[in-house]
Amino acid sequence: MSQTPLEKCCECIINIFHQYSVRVDHFDMLSKGELKKMVEEQMPNFLKGLERKQKKKDPKFIDSLFEELDKDKSGQITFEECLVYIGRVLIACHDHIHGHGHSHSH
Repeated sequence: MSQTPLEKCCECIINIFHQYSVRVDHFDMLSKGELKKMVEEQMPNFLKGLERKQKKKDPKFIDSLFEELDKDKSGQITFEECLVYIGRVLIACHDHIHGHGHSHSH
């Protein structure tokens, strides 16, 4: 049975997380440097959109993002913690595509 498009998307997110998590320290967690590299390389358009919205580049963005995501204060981001950020990005993309106040009710 072949994968569905959504299953492929899920596998892709997992694979991208692991491309970055294997570089430093624990192979299944992101260090701050790994998170920064992943966000800059894999989400450059989203970062540019944030900068436009805030009308400035925020040099502390990764620091504050890392602190916010690292719920257990382990100094590394687990896959589950990373999904919180990816979920936020998906919501922001959805809002951008459909506009705020868009409803899916029939």
